[in-house]
Amino acid sequence: MTKTSGRNHDPVILDAGRLGRIEFLWTGDRYRHQWVFVDPAAQGPLLLSIESMADAIWPVSPPLQQVHVQSFDDGREVIFGVGMSGRGHWSASFTMVPELSCWIIEFACRSPLVPERLGSAYQLGPGWVESAGQWQWLGQSQVLTLEAIAPSIFRPADEHHLVLAPATVPTSAPATIQWAYRLKRSPVGA
Repeated sequence: MTKTSGRNHDPVILDAGRLGRIEFLWTGDRYRHQWVFVDPAAQGPLLLSIESMADAIWPVSPPLQQVHVQSFDDGREVIFGVGMSGRGHWSASFTMVPELSCWIIEFACRSPLVPERLGSAYQLGPGWVESAGQWQWLGQSQVLTLEAIAPSIFRPADEHHLVLAPATVPTSAPATIQWAYRLKRSPVGA
């Protein structure tokens, strides 16, 4: 496993081998993230976060301005991120769980106002298909599955983009709103 941590907006990369490599790259005033998997069918990143401009009060994805990797004694590797934009304070965790062959990704936003929009927007690499509320990518050696973790939902924007969002947003403030998903890897035929 290879890891690097960012200082002064350097890239932050966690290479989890068969579970893929997640890369956080500084863009404008925040990090965008992308997943890269080694598979002959993969053509570049398979998931790429979509980021808003600096002046967006309710960005399309959490504006992560600080990220770092932390290792735990049980073998988990976690990337933590935090950021601010408009009136929201965002946090995120990207947890590699080797025994489950997956990543668990969790987001939260704390705001003194009722949010107009919350979620995490992604550009999908070629080959993703939606099936029974999940998104799957079938490579030559692996299958990737994106699953929303309740109470979160996927809101497809079009065949190349999707948004993961909280199923409901509170109508009173202040509030902390959470949403999450799982990115699971399975060998072909499993």
